[in-house]
Amino acid sequence: MQLKIEINNLAKSPVEKKLPKTITKSAIKKSGYAFLRNKTISLSFAWVTETEIKKINYAYRHKNKATNVLSFCEYEKLAELKKNQEKEIFLGEIILCYNFIEAIAKKNSAQEEGAIKRELAKVIAHGVLHLLCFRHGKKMFAIQDACSEQ
Repeated sequence: MQLKIEINNLAKSPVEKKLPKTITKSAIKKSGYAFLRNKTISLSFAWVTETEIKKINYAYRHKNKATNVLSFCEYEKLAELKKNQEKEIFLGEIILCYNFIEAIAKKNSAQEEGAIKRELAKVIAHGVLHLLCFRHGKKMFAIQDACSEQ
């Protein structure tokens, strides 16, 4: 599998550019979707402010609050994704809020070393799994947790 990632760091977050790529590859491999093995997968990441993600969350989900991640999938169902015979597949866009993720990590881990990076990995994997048509459940949460432990 080849991976093409576009990163739009609109909020000037300090996240290393290689982290989303590493976590995306891991999440796709752990998904078990063998049909993606010989494909070129592309997706986009955007880092935005809390104000911006709150606006987007309200516009698309009618929730008037900030959140850590929003995923905008190109495919609604796994069957649609599997049917795609193109060599390159665009999965969609993931919008993240670094400040929100950092606050959650600090609250949950009391400044534990590596907590922010683990939380970032979990949230990135969560977004990628949604682009792969996963819904919230044991399998999805197990994969995102495994991605955050690397």
